[in-house]
Amino acid sequence: MKPKTQQRKQPRQERAQRSRRDILRAARVAFARNGFEGSNIRDIADQVGVTHTLIRYHFGNKQELWMAVVDDMFDELSFIMSPEQTGKLDLTTRGGLKEWLRIYVRYCAQHPEHVRITINESMVHTGRLDYMVNRVRRSHTVLIPVLQSLMREGVVPEVWLVSFFHIVSSICQMPFALSTAIGRLYEVDMTSDAAIEAHTEAVLALLLGERSSNPSQWPALPHWARLAQAQIEEAPHDPA
Repeated sequence: MKPKTQQRKQPRQERAQRSRRDILRAARVAFARNGFEGSNIRDIADQVGVTHTLIRYHFGNKQELWMAVVDDMFDELSFIMSPEQTGKLDLTTRGGLKEWLRIYVRYCAQHPEHVRITINESMVHTGRLDYMVNRVRRSHTVLIPVLQSLMREGVVPEVWLVSFFHIVSSICQMPFALSTAIGRLYEVDMTSDAAIEAHTEAVLALLLGERSSNPSQWPALPHWARLAQAQIEEAPHDPA
């Protein structure tokens, strides 16, 4: 039987870890929505239901909290894409790349804060941007040989690596980063399973030429967009 002091200590440690996770989650949302300058520790504390002194106890000042958020964000992505989680995908094959893209799109849908924080920090060159760039450089260092192999094999087009990286990241991330605007425009919830699957199929079609398995399952277009479609479908074709 464990000593009573150890029994008391364990729940306290669990509470501390839970508080830390809750703070990181709320801070990630705050930095994504408001940027670094527009966020403050007291508001984040209110969101979590803790005191701002507890946040300072766990993370120090706002800069250190931001860095912890970025580390947590990239660590989570690395874990999700790790061989232990993906079943050791062979990224040098078409099938491996296809499954990798599926997993990455799902991550982007579930964590739009990632790209929103990146965009916020990309507006001006600061030490925070350099901190993020160093994290991105690590993953690109691993992916560059893989992409070169895929290009040599003709799985993906042989293009400038800089363009390829940012085309892929943009096509996977942006519909979810812009989900509020897309929701207003196309009356669709980009976080729904149907929208995520439809967008995943679009990514695979554009990058790998894959055909959609079931277009009937795509979220319906709003009335104005269906009218626009009908105009094109009903327009007479020029036989020449």
